[in-house]
Amino acid sequence: MTSLRTTDGFWGEPTATIDWCEPNYEHSFYIAEFWNTISNLLFVVLGFYGLWRSVQEGFEWRFHAQFIAVMITGIGSAMFHGTLQLVHQQCDETPMVWAMLVWIYIVYNNEIRKSGLSDAVVIPFLAFLGIGFAIIHAIYRFTTLFQVFFGILASLCCIRMCIHYTQVKDARARAVAISYVRNSLVGFALWMMDYHYCYYMKQLPVNPQGHAWWHIFMGIASYHGPIFMQFVRMEQLEKSPKIYDNVFGIESITIDAPVEKQKDL
Repeated sequence: MTSLRTTDGFWGEPTATIDWCEPNYEHSFYIAEFWNTISNLLFVVLGFYGLWRSVQEGFEWRFHAQFIAVMITGIGSAMFHGTLQLVHQQCDETPMVWAMLVWIYIVYNNEIRKSGLSDAVVIPFLAFLGIGFAIIHAIYRFTTLFQVFFGILASLCCIRMCIHYTQVKDARARAVAISYVRNSLVGFALWMMDYHYCYYMKQLPVNPQGHAWWHIFMGIASYHGPIFMQFVRMEQLEKSPKIYDNVFGIESITIDAPVEKQKDL
């Protein structure tokens, strides 16, 4: 990827292994990549709203954890793009992996239960993977391996989501699932464009800010995915879930009565 380093700003010379296609300190002396930083606000806003609704409706802890992971990822990503320092890059990439591990636990929960594995085994194993990744990533500072590992986890989740999609008949829920897949694919395409074709992006009259748009599309996907899986879970429990638009047009889920400490299947 072609670097667009400019005059150093408040955080000094970038030490991160990646310098994205947005010119550094173009809009603020204190923010290295302005648009790549503020676009992370969507992760925090939708993550917080999703967490609030999840708690309000009484969903299980794994859904709370997923929305918290979305918020932490957004904050970590803002730290990375705002400073372009290596330590903050790891504050972005490591939570991304942690969020995907929680997501794996959610979308494959049925398979976990049917296999006879208990949470006492699965959760420590996933935690071990997350902690192990954080330690190895901090020591060896790899970039490509992180991208490959994250891509594998994301692909596994997307495949299982598609299977869940075929088992759901509700039109609104299916639309949310489609949005998750569509936004993930569009966001990934924009990420690839910004990462691999920066030279060509620089030839355009206006920088398309591909990586900032990746944040926008992935922020939406990171909200719609858990919403869909909450719908799936409520159907499994034979509740009556319903997806509706709130006053701001954000999809929300409601059920007949709060789920009070429902046991896993």
